[in-house]
Amino acid sequence: MKSNKLTVFAIMTIFFVVMGVGTITPAIANIAAAFPDVPFTTILLASTLPSLLIIPSTLITGAVAGKKVGYKTLALLGLALFAISGMGPTFVNSTFTIVLVFRAIFGISLGILSPLGNALVMEIFEGQERANMLGVGSFVMNIGGIVLQFLGGALSGVSWELCFIGHFPAIISFILVLLFLKEPEKPQISADTSGNVVKDKMPVSVWVVSIIFGFTMMLIYPMLMNMSSIIADVKQVGDATQSAVVLSMYTVGGAISGVIFGKVYEKLQKFIITIAFLGGAAGIALIVFGNSVFMMTVGTTVTGIFYMLMMPLTIMLLGMYAPPSLSGMAVSIMMAVMNAFAFVSTYWISFVGNMTGDVFLAPLKAAIIGFIAIGVIFLFINPFPKQKAVEAK
Repeated sequence: MKSNKLTVFAIMTIFFVVMGVGTITPAIANIAAAFPDVPFTTILLASTLPSLLIIPSTLITGAVAGKKVGYKTLALLGLALFAISGMGPTFVNSTFTIVLVFRAIFGISLGILSPLGNALVMEIFEGQERANMLGVGSFVMNIGGIVLQFLGGALSGVSWELCFIGHFPAIISFILVLLFLKEPEKPQISADTSGNVVKDKMPVSVWVVSIIFGFTMMLIYPMLMNMSSIIADVKQVGDATQSAVVLSMYTVGGAISGVIFGKVYEKLQKFIITIAFLGGAAGIALIVFGNSVFMMTVGTTVTGIFYMLMMPLTIMLLGMYAPPSLSGMAVSIMMAVMNAFAFVSTYWISFVGNMTGDVFLAPLKAAIIGFIAIGVIFLFINPFPKQKAVEAK
């Protein structure tokens, strides 16, 4: 299917909302205050529960997308659920149990939407154009994360219920997808020499790439979860407000990464992996050894710029390994594995903390070691299939 600007614009609106899980993060303290009888660890489920529901939802989406159910139908369903469940607690006289029900449905909506943007790019574009569009999608996704979190934070200043209104951009996305998204052509069915249909199989390499990327997500998540504690309690160089600004710079770095990915991929290709992990290790080192908010800010920005190169690159690799009929499922596998490792990161922090007596900086030091090791290993390993790498240039 040839792309047009309106179709691309509609796809980008899907990218815009997929980081919506962070919309209510600034309001967690206000929600906790509204439900004083609910343990704070239970309150945190409002933020973390969607991540669990994403895993089965995204796998189901990958299995049916473009085959049993059209991409456009799934996008409209996901956006509708996103808007309804995202804003629901504002309009319902909610107990905290009701809030969690809405958040569970919200996780399902994210599971539907998360693989669709990348899968549509893989269906429509090829080679360097695909790399460019994945970079743009990564940029839009990070900008969306910033905007949605800002909306949630600003509205939570009025009341905790209003923070959920921050999900309203999904309504705009729904309208644009309804009007402008065109269903990609179905990939050709593989057949043997006798004309019999051959069912494509998911290569083991898709799982290997997904697990490696998921593992690195587990390494970096302690930085994202513990930043406020590191700044306010460990290093005592700032407060919660400054911590929020520092964390937002990781997303800004991710947006910058999206802008430059297409050109970086064109020039460096396989060396992006080494650059991404060594640069990410340098950024985390600035956080570990820095002793000012400025150094924390530079560190998170550098980490975001370099490490977030891996997201579109991983999608590119999946597109090279998976047959066209399974490209959507390949993206879903990656998203499911990524969210599973993100969930496991809590136990990783506990494990490292028990081993070292430090639950804040020790996991970051482990991430530095892990990133450097992976970066060096991929100096000697080329993960790009030779023929596909040639075609991508």
